[in-house]
Amino acid sequence: MREQSFNLLSYLNSFLESHSPVLDAQKLEVLLSTIEKEVHSMHDFLAALVNTQLWKSWQIQANPYPSRILDIGLEIDRIASERIAPAYHSKKHMMDVCLMLSYILMQEEGAQKNVSKNSPWMTSSTEKWQLLLAAAAHDLGHPGLINNTPFEIEQQSLDLLGALFMSIGADPVLAKEILECVEPWILATDHAQYSTLLERMSQSDLKHVDCLAMLLVEADLASSVLPVRGRLLTDRLSDEWAKPYPEKSIALRNQVGYLSFLASLQFVSPHSDQAGISSILHNSLSQLRTQLS
Repeated sequence: MREQSFNLLSYLNSFLESHSPVLDAQKLEVLLSTIEKEVHSMHDFLAALVNTQLWKSWQIQANPYPSRILDIGLEIDRIASERIAPAYHSKKHMMDVCLMLSYILMQEEGAQKNVSKNSPWMTSSTEKWQLLLAAAAHDLGHPGLINNTPFEIEQQSLDLLGALFMSIGADPVLAKEILECVEPWILATDHAQYSTLLERMSQSDLKHVDCLAMLLVEADLASSVLPVRGRLLTDRLSDEWAKPYPEKSIALRNQVGYLSFLASLQFVSPHSDQAGISSILHNSLSQLRTQLS
């Protein structure tokens, strides 16, 4: 009997339609590794994701975002076909981020129970689509290096996104609107600025733009807290840094260095709290500390 081909849309729907809000770390490990094994095109991944029941439930009238998101997927695939992808900052990572953003946004209805009605954490359907576009584009053309100046690589990704919109003849008004909207969120994914963003999150007068930036940053980091995949991803980042930054590469591969990285993370959004990501992080830290003791 012929083995059935992998149905990505059904697979994503089964995850994003789950009635259990709290992430099961082991199931998530299997989900992400299966997608990595079965899906090799960013365009195909995004085409399935935007057609899940979850994203269809957030549709807006005359929605311009799905087609622009798919354009980004095609550009990611094109770049990957022309040069060796970084060990960590590849389309595999971008798929992780888009999927984790989807799951984090999925928690908003439950998260609303624990925040005020006018909380700056709450997002409109349009903002959800803009965040997904930002997640797809945030590492566009990443060179596998560390910033020499603040936001250097993130700005390069924004510049590539703008150039892509021009090359495909996207509506210039819409393109300008998108770039202005996603710029502060994508810039916030510069990890050197993470502690500064966390500090702003501790202030009483939270700004909506910072909350949306943090949702993207948390999606960027979420897979790294998983006990197995987190270690795998850290090893990939160590491989990526092996030639340009050998000392940093060695430090990251060391368990103490990995522990230090995990211990620096916080998931502060009501969405991530609802999803139980902090609990996964706590468990991963406990396991690692036990191994080191």
